[in-house]
Amino acid sequence: MKYLVLDDEIIAAEYLVALICEVDEKAEIVMANNPVQSLELAKQQQFHVCFIDIQMPGLNGIEFANKLKKLYPKTNFIFVTGYSDHMGEAFKLDASDYIMKPANVEQIRHALENLRYSSQENPVGEEERRIQITCFGNFEIRIDGKPVKFKFEKTKELLAYLVHRKGTRCTSKEVIATLWEEDGHDSYYRMLKKDLQDVMNQLGCGKIIYSARGQIGLSNLECIQCDYFKWVENSVEGRKLYHGEYMAQYSWAEEINAFIEREKYEK
Repeated sequence: MKYLVLDDEIIAAEYLVALICEVDEKAEIVMANNPVQSLELAKQQQFHVCFIDIQMPGLNGIEFANKLKKLYPKTNFIFVTGYSDHMGEAFKLDASDYIMKPANVEQIRHALENLRYSSQENPVGEEERRIQITCFGNFEIRIDGKPVKFKFEKTKELLAYLVHRKGTRCTSKEVIATLWEEDGHDSYYRMLKKDLQDVMNQLGCGKIIYSARGQIGLSNLECIQCDYFKWVENSVEGRKLYHGEYMAQYSWAEEINAFIEREKYEK
């Protein structure tokens, strides 16, 4: 189980983490103190359970949960707060529980034993069926069987390069040098990054994009069905999907295409 503990008071957050660990020894916990930054983090990885304070600067806990629910409808929200007057709003969000501070281990155990959504209802499984990427032949991406359209055609090439790099964190300089083979495209590159993130977020798949200052890459590769990934994992099985070309529309992909061709005849 992956947990997010969000409380702008560090001591309160650390205390809650300790309680969760007492109940779930195998818990994977991310502790956070800034709700705005936490929302960006949640776009890149999914949490099964979110323990959320309510009174926080910048974005209160109810607002945070509302935004996160749009990305992951079956997230378990457990509000841990010193205020009882938001209980109605919390349960309108289908919260699993509403705990008054200070929480104790029995309250945490009860909340985790009575989650609204089980981890088996994890949207990752749904996304795994939703995102299909084809690299052999022309590069294409489909979500729910429909081609994904971006504002800029170059955005598709940016995504193709991230797939090509298979989860590696790429610097802005590296991407610009690959896509344009020259400097001076920083503003255009920033527009492509925003277009990519916006479109994927709108389609509910924003978690596959890792984006930070000066870096970008793919995340949660397990959510993506991709012929190239299958070839990397098992070249024997992957060769069955290969039809003589790899990302044919992009010149920077020619080296990998040559490698696959050579590997095919060496086996």
